[in-house]
Amino acid sequence: MKKVRLAVVFSLVMLFLGFVWPGAVNAESRWGAEYFPNHPLTTHEGKTVRFFDDLIKDKIVVINFIYTSCPDTCPLETAQLTRVARILGDRIGKDVFFYSISIDPEHDTPAVLKEYRERFSANWTFLTGDIVQIAELRKKLGLYIAEIQDGSNNHNVSMIIGNQKTGRWMKRSPFENAYVLADQIGNWLNGWKSPQKSADYASAPKLRNLATGEELFRTRCTHCHTVNGNEQPGALGPDLLNITERREMFWLINWLRAPDQMIKNKDPIALELMKKYNNLAMPNMRLNQLEAGELLTYIKEQSHKVEHSNEALKKANAAHTKTRHSNTLHLKTIVTIENAWVRKAVPGAKVQAGYMILSNPTDQPIELIGVESMLFEQVELHEMSMRDGMMSMDSLDKVVIPAKGQVSFKPGGKHLMMHQPKSTFVKDQWVPLTLSFKSGDKQVVNVKIEAR
Repeated sequence: MKKVRLAVVFSLVMLFLGFVWPGAVNAESRWGAEYFPNHPLTTHEGKTVRFFDDLIKDKIVVINFIYTSCPDTCPLETAQLTRVARILGDRIGKDVFFYSISIDPEHDTPAVLKEYRERFSANWTFLTGDIVQIAELRKKLGLYIAEIQDGSNNHNVSMIIGNQKTGRWMKRSPFENAYVLADQIGNWLNGWKSPQKSADYASAPKLRNLATGEELFRTRCTHCHTVNGNEQPGALGPDLLNITERREMFWLINWLRAPDQMIKNKDPIALELMKKYNNLAMPNMRLNQLEAGELLTYIKEQSHKVEHSNEALKKANAAHTKTRHSNTLHLKTIVTIENAWVRKAVPGAKVQAGYMILSNPTDQPIELIGVESMLFEQVELHEMSMRDGMMSMDSLDKVVIPAKGQVSFKPGGKHLMMHQPKSTFVKDQWVPLTLSFKSGDKQVVNVKIEAR
């Protein structure tokens, strides 16, 4: 009996440290109805559901615990999960289920949760219930830390992702990279059964050291803000391009350090921002003055980069205005170009990938020997291929387009490797490329930035 109990305890420890217990990955998972309480909970729509039977049984789930009056981490956590949900798309509510459960049920009624959900444009289920039973759920999920239960709403901000049917459960920080979380939830937990989109390493950014300000922005701000002058519809907060020139530095420092206090003091700018963004309050991120200054320095530097990039793009687009509708500019047709595009890269990427289909209308083969662009330091012809069971990336001196034939530059095959972009590109912007052929002819094509 003692050995059995020790085995269960060991399994629980491994589970909540983020390990998957191999023996649990089967239909007879020990993490079933005998382990999880079937407590009743109430959804933001006022519907009563059972935790095990209705919420997690045989499902892939993401579970976190919040309270709507939280001034700091809960809003950041919810904003981050909205990004993850957008990446997973229409899988939410079909084969992946998100649940945010309140630890403050006395305040967080269904109506309060519904309003909170709408503020964040969240598309998953928010729940409330009995405070004692919710505490028991937190303990069963490994998200209850007795040492910090001081009568306030202090709580573990980690979340649990899991597949109840297979027994795979993992503790995760909600502040990890949104794409990594989406991959773990959508692929790891279901054994990679979902259709995979083809991809290559051509657009993978090189790792670099992040300054303190950039690290803060990536971990605290990107959930709600951008710095590109292109604020998206439904954004949770304003775009911050040139914010250091549009607001007083003293105000910005105070706002970053204590936004809740400024709202409480009815600062007019703070109240205006809340009204504009669906009464969603800026969370208090507990920054000290040095951190606030580092963050603003990064935003200022990033704004300058974007402004420089926009000027470069304006010049490039102005030089090729005549080609936007025809897609190509040349005195002599060398090849026909279709489906030409460049993949939109993550911020800071040093390499991007370009694709197109080149058709040869002549009776003789045509050799493409190089590509240039005024917006990249270097453009190379590359090809990905399998060699001895391993994926290999090779540079090409030329690409031969057969007579009356075509060559496709596409993900996973031939492509353009575009090094050191001189601009930060946004979706639907244009990049001019000059194609050079062995015959000495050149052809210019305008290529669109796309987020495929």
